[in-house]
Amino acid sequence: GAAPRPESLLTLPGQLVGTLAYMSPEQAAGDLGVDGRSDLYSLACVLFEMLAGEPPFAGSSALRTIARQVTELPRPLRALRPDVPAVVEQAVARALGKDPAGRFDSVAAFLEALEPGAAAERTRSIAVLPFANTSPDPDNEYFSDGMTDELINALTKVEGLRVASRTSVFALKGEARDVRAIGALLGVSTVLEGTVRRAGDRLRITARLTATDDGRHLWSERYDRKLDDVFAIQDEIARLIVSTLRTIFLADLGDPAPQRYTKSLVAYGLYLRGRYCWNKRSREGVAEAIAFFEQAIAADPAYALAYAGLADAYALQVDYRGIPVAAGFERARSYARQALELDERLAEAHTSLGWLLFIHDWDWDGGMRAFRRALELNPGYATAHQWYSFQLMALGAVEQALVEGHAALELDPASVSIRRSIGFLYYYARRYDTALEHLRRAIAMNPTSQENYRLVGLVLTQQGEYDQAERAFREAVSIPEETAYAAAGLGYLLGLRGARAQATAILEELEAQARTAYVSPVAFATLHLGLGNTDQTFAWLERAYEERRGWLAYLKVEPMLDPLRADPRFAEMVHRMRL
Repeated sequence: GAAPRPESLLTLPGQLVGTLAYMSPEQAAGDLGVDGRSDLYSLACVLFEMLAGEPPFAGSSALRTIARQVTELPRPLRALRPDVPAVVEQAVARALGKDPAGRFDSVAAFLEALEPGAAAERTRSIAVLPFANTSPDPDNEYFSDGMTDELINALTKVEGLRVASRTSVFALKGEARDVRAIGALLGVSTVLEGTVRRAGDRLRITARLTATDDGRHLWSERYDRKLDDVFAIQDEIARLIVSTLRTIFLADLGDPAPQRYTKSLVAYGLYLRGRYCWNKRSREGVAEAIAFFEQAIAADPAYALAYAGLADAYALQVDYRGIPVAAGFERARSYARQALELDERLAEAHTSLGWLLFIHDWDWDGGMRAFRRALELNPGYATAHQWYSFQLMALGAVEQALVEGHAALELDPASVSIRRSIGFLYYYARRYDTALEHLRRAIAMNPTSQENYRLVGLVLTQQGEYDQAERAFREAVSIPEETAYAAAGLGYLLGLRGARAQATAILEELEAQARTAYVSPVAFATLHLGLGNTDQTFAWLERAYEERRGWLAYLKVEPMLDPLRADPRFAEMVHRMRL
């Protein structure tokens, strides 16, 4: 047929027709050679808005919008929506490239790039399930957990292999699950299971490697050895797993590189027991952990990991044992520095030190340097991302903080502590609905954590949902812990809603408690905030400053403090904190 007459075409070369926020740079510039890659750009704009809630480019006028499309790069997608997978952010960024030649050749190629690459990822992945303790003595649990930890650490160092995080696999401990279900849950292609039986100085260790797609058996072995051989057995298992994976899936896998921090089997066993107790995250667990780490150091004074363990235990004491700050953090600092003197490349020690520099010293630059060094040494260390996210939030870098928080969650999806941290970050960011989503998941994971309910109460209070908030605070108060923060939160809410007599009664209870035991000044500041006692609030903030309570690091972002922000005394304190 005859070619269409120019006036019958919807758009002519050089014409601008369309919605400016979704228009490609070449179309906005009036180029004559516009093709399908322009439509791909528009599709990416729509996808960006669906994920982030706003288009990549919008201006105050048509001219401004066109100028931004042609000259500016869009903000990173994960800065606006941190839970978007990295591969999606990369694919959208490529489709939004200024040069059409750099974009995808087709919509099909774009869609393929948006897939999280599950198949490729799964063939390069393994979960080491907690080895079962089959010893007659149940106290040997720490030893079987240590076997699991060591194998995870060895395999994590294999280039080209993704290893499910410790927290994710330990969340499955003691559960009978089909390996195919585990593969789907953790996104891995292989699962290593095993048992450890210890009797005197004899060990029997079994290990079995299974494919998760069809449950087929890949490799198994049994070891009957002396206790002295445990390090050699761990290295042998790691090497055999890697060689098995090479023959089945991946010829290009690197070698496991075992890193031993001690040659003393006694020190190693004590360290494992210390971490086992520390991970209980309880008052008794922290006290037991300190004793075991100290014994490990007595057995091997050059054991860097044991010093890092002590630093973490003394830092945790501040929260879990309700003690004054100085008593916990000065010892934590000393042990973190000793760990680094023994091994400067220990990411755990840099992370411990970073937390102290941030939350106690208020040395913002030093904290940032320590966290960045930890992540440079071990980008897969979830706790470093988690604690770094809190410093970023405290300094007002909200979007970057959320990205780091979600990085921690991707690495350790089964960690209650990290899930609660995400709730905290969204609370500070004033995104309360999202905070509640994460906190309710944290409660489902651990319904006996006082802190989960307390934080839900704070979020609901900021939303004005006082009845629901009171229920959450009362749930928190019913769980016995010694921090006084839950009671203070309940008093804060009661004060806000006009129940002054009840709030004052809680205040008097805490004052009586403070005559015989330590109560944090933050608890008193919180209560006086709720009662509207501004002068008393500032007096307790001053006490918190003298004690170096970490809560003051969040002066810029803590929603409870909003009523004080117009007061010159508040501005002076922000200035003193160098915020």
